[in-house]
Amino acid sequence: MNKVLCIGDSHTAGFPDHDPMFGGNLQSSYPFWLEEKLKEMNNENNFYFINRGVCGDTSEGIVTRLIKCLDTLDVDLVVLQGGTNDLGMFSPEETVSHLKRGYSACLKRDLPVIAVTVPPLNFKECETKVIFINSAVMEYAENHRHAFTADWFKTLRTDDNMLKGEYDAGDGVHLSVAGYRQAGFAVAGTLVETLK
Repeated sequence: MNKVLCIGDSHTAGFPDHDPMFGGNLQSSYPFWLEEKLKEMNNENNFYFINRGVCGDTSEGIVTRLIKCLDTLDVDLVVLQGGTNDLGMFSPEETVSHLKRGYSACLKRDLPVIAVTVPPLNFKECETKVIFINSAVMEYAENHRHAFTADWFKTLRTDDNMLKGEYDAGDGVHLSVAGYRQAGFAVAGTLVETLK
């Protein structure tokens, strides 16, 4: 059994219709669709997913929680998602620094890590920051063995880098069930790569 820690903000929790602490519509969370996609792919490995998404958390808070989780949970792989809530609070450089600290904490423990890119938002003023963060995330993964990328930005965006209408839960930030489905499928493809 491969235990996978999915840690992040509301995009991991499954907002607006799911929360790992309080329940709700499981289809409104990417770990649900990640598991469904792996079953569809007839993956021979068994997986157990731990959802540690917390609404409103920043990359700094997520990484602090991650390090505590790594000290207390026995996991085989980490999916680290974050950065959206940082956009109005931290510089892109600070966000990247926080995320890299999280990736590094996993790699130092010989845990493969899937770095999830910041998804597109329907706020044009955020586009440059999101692209900067995502470029740095992808570059980190390219240059570190056992670090991989699940590109939510590419998967969920329109041609002009906005969140596609069918993936928008209605606020221009959070995902619909269809959006979480695509996000989960994107992580599934990367997760299978980590096992090769």
